[in-house]
Amino acid sequence: MDQKLPWYRSVAVKSCLIAFVATHIPLLGLIALIVAFPQWLSPWGVFWAALVFTLLATVFVIAVLWKMFRPLREAADGLRGFMTEGRLALPNVASGGSGDEVGRMVQVLVRSLAHLERSRTPLLDAGAFAVARQHSDQGAVADRGWMVLLEVDQWQALDREAGVDELLAVQKGMAAALQQALAEDEVLLPWGRGRFLAILAGSGTQVHDRLERLCGQLPVPRTSRLYTASAAVEPKETGARSWAAGLQRLEQKLFSMRLSGMHAQVA
Repeated sequence: MDQKLPWYRSVAVKSCLIAFVATHIPLLGLIALIVAFPQWLSPWGVFWAALVFTLLATVFVIAVLWKMFRPLREAADGLRGFMTEGRLALPNVASGGSGDEVGRMVQVLVRSLAHLERSRTPLLDAGAFAVARQHSDQGAVADRGWMVLLEVDQWQALDREAGVDELLAVQKGMAAALQQALAEDEVLLPWGRGRFLAILAGSGTQVHDRLERLCGQLPVPRTSRLYTASAAVEPKETGARSWAAGLQRLEQKLFSMRLSGMHAQVA
């Protein structure tokens, strides 16, 4: 288990020390100037000296804070790469930085991503097996089609503001609306809160056009709001590993769309 953080390693203490030093750089600089060069003791001389020492203090603060929070920047870049590309790369942060709150948070993030990386493969395999089994049970054609991950754009706001009844109504209404748009040999599976996974047949252009019409105005019955959806599309391939890889790419595409703020889009 992680040891308790010593008080002297806290970001608050470090920030106070940085502020103390930065505040005293102009003061001590002026005192040194007066002692060493008393002939420069004029209004303009004091002004220019104070300006120079203040700029030096500013550069000192920026440099120290930039170095202190470098693990956070690297961890954010690593997390983004993991979510959008599936690669686990967190360079120079595994040691947790200097042991303050920033370092501890980076350590937890690194361990969490490593744990998720180890469990991601069996989870994807299990999901791929479930999709393939459902797909086979419904007699769909195995050598063609498209995997589509759809998500309600307004779900996060609903999750914060709406009650359980409205969330369930949107989930069920979305399922009904999507099911009506699917053919008999196509598959629709719930894939989390506000999400559905669909296996669609047809050409890429046909699938894209159908999804654009659905995502632009999702007809959710028995609800008072208008909803849109975003959809990530991948060609379906045969083989368990191909299913798992396709599911992972769908998740990465949808997360990238959410990062960019895209709504009612098909990618």
